[in-house]
Amino acid sequence: MSDEVKEYLTFIIDDEEYGVNILDVKEVREWSNVRKLPNNGNYLIGLLELRSEYVPIVDLRQRFNIAPALLSATTVVVIVSNNLGQSLGIIVDAVAEVYQLSTVQIKSTPDYVKINDRFIEGIASIKNRHVVLIQLETLFDFDRLHEVAQPELVGEG
Repeated sequence: MSDEVKEYLTFIIDDEEYGVNILDVKEVREWSNVRKLPNNGNYLIGLLELRSEYVPIVDLRQRFNIAPALLSATTVVVIVSNNLGQSLGIIVDAVAEVYQLSTVQIKSTPDYVKINDRFIEGIASIKNRHVVLIQLETLFDFDRLHEVAQPELVGEG
């Protein structure tokens, strides 16, 4: 088994540290107003127009069933994309660090932990903290979010 090293961008949600593969991160940006969408999921906040693309913006706190983010000028949005190039903005409390982690450092979710491990790549112990590494493509249905985001707003595309 090879000991592959990957980089992860980590961020804070409700005083806990989470991370995503840095190759999935397009940019980190400050909050700007989004276009609200009627009848959307509770964690889909709206759409952000970013370089002629409508990007769904989601509140990761609500996706994790935590109290919603308080949106202000200091709110941070991490723009990520999946392997099909579909973008998604996730609202986080703060960006933390970039870590290089080997596959040996990433442990699977223990059986007794009551989280849906299909959303989790693993857990890494870093500097006496535990970082939960998220699998974005299983946590969010990119296709569904883009279907909600695109029809009447993008037009003929």
